[in-house]
Amino acid sequence: MNHLQRSSLGFSLRHTALAACLALGALAAPGAWAQAAAAAPAAAASAPTVRPEVGKLLQAARDAMGTGNFKESLARIAEVQAMPSLEPYEQYVVERMRASAALGNKDMPLALKSLEAAAQSPFTPAADRPLLIETAIKVAVQVDKFDVAKRWLTTYLAGANPKPEFRRLYPQVLQQLGDHAGVIAEVSPIVAADVAAKRVTPEATLRMLAFSQNEIKDKAGYTRTLELLVGSTGKVDYWADLLARVHNRDGFADERLRLDMYRLRRAVGVDLDAGELGDMAYRASQAGLPAEAQALLDEGFANGTLGKDANAANDKKLRDQVTKVALQDRNTLADNEAAATKAKEGNVALNLGMALSGMGLHDRALAMIALGQSKGGLRRPDDALLHVGVAQFRAGRIDDAKRSFEAVKGDDGTADLARLWLLHLNRPARK
Repeated sequence: MNHLQRSSLGFSLRHTALAACLALGALAAPGAWAQAAAAAPAAAASAPTVRPEVGKLLQAARDAMGTGNFKESLARIAEVQAMPSLEPYEQYVVERMRASAALGNKDMPLALKSLEAAAQSPFTPAADRPLLIETAIKVAVQVDKFDVAKRWLTTYLAGANPKPEFRRLYPQVLQQLGDHAGVIAEVSPIVAADVAAKRVTPEATLRMLAFSQNEIKDKAGYTRTLELLVGSTGKVDYWADLLARVHNRDGFADERLRLDMYRLRRAVGVDLDAGELGDMAYRASQAGLPAEAQALLDEGFANGTLGKDANAANDKKLRDQVTKVALQDRNTLADNEAAATKAKEGNVALNLGMALSGMGLHDRALAMIALGQSKGGLRRPDDALLHVGVAQFRAGRIDDAKRSFEAVKGDDGTADLARLWLLHLNRPARK
């Protein structure tokens, strides 16, 4: 599963604008420190304030910040912090200003420390607290402090009207912490609700869920999520992963259904290597479908996949054989159709229908297949329905193909293949 990686997290903090926003939440306009110092005795009776000597340094820090000199601002703030016996409100104002200056100076660890202190302060106005927490979460993510981000996310999401971006961020943080059970618990209900409402879940959300399911070895859950990924995106990497898992599951009748698996792989765009393409052609010829085998071999020789290296001689021999048999089949079509019509059971007609489909004679193929179905007595009804769906797909009869695939019920891999054909035929990009 190398194409599904752990979620990557990142935010763009606009340092200057955000710093100004944080500062304004705690501080007045330029020059206000002198006014605050003069009015301190009256203000003390109604609201906390800072002492004149503290205010003077803080004003200098603010002035430096206003000109973009965040390093100088931090130096002035450090002088305040060095003063003995700072009052609690003064310490709060210092943390608010230091958070702003540190953000502007791109000192994220220092900014996070001050943001946390300010967010926990009883002096923080209720209207300011969400912004402080949101910023603390984003900074914590930037510096890979995912435990801190989780703690503040838990607090933030329990509050009123949390922003959707932080709801989406929470499972990503859990994933970074290795809490894959937590990720699944958070994301699964979202995906289930989307499925119930017939909404398409964002690819990133499904990838995150699949990654965590794979990490805890939840094979069934991972496969279900892969099906949602291929159904919504149709991406070949997801298809290759999903088909490999279905192919390798316990109970899949590989030997009997491998030709059908090859057909589905080609339909969804998963390339076959030289060995697989040769094997598919061989299996088609053994199934009495020389025209299908010939088409595969001709394609492989034309694009350079076959006819080279150590297998060149074998590839050419097989191609010569199936070409000869395919020609014989074409020359005896009328006789073969007459024999299939006279047969008591439908297997002969059905097999001939698939051979006609491989020749590209779709109308005759579907007529012969319908005859075989009407006769009944089919040896493997689910295999037959699967093949009927394939022939209808080739003929462009997509709605008929869907009905055939929907009727497949076998538990040996036939129903798995039929369900995956339906995923391919129903995905939005095909409509």
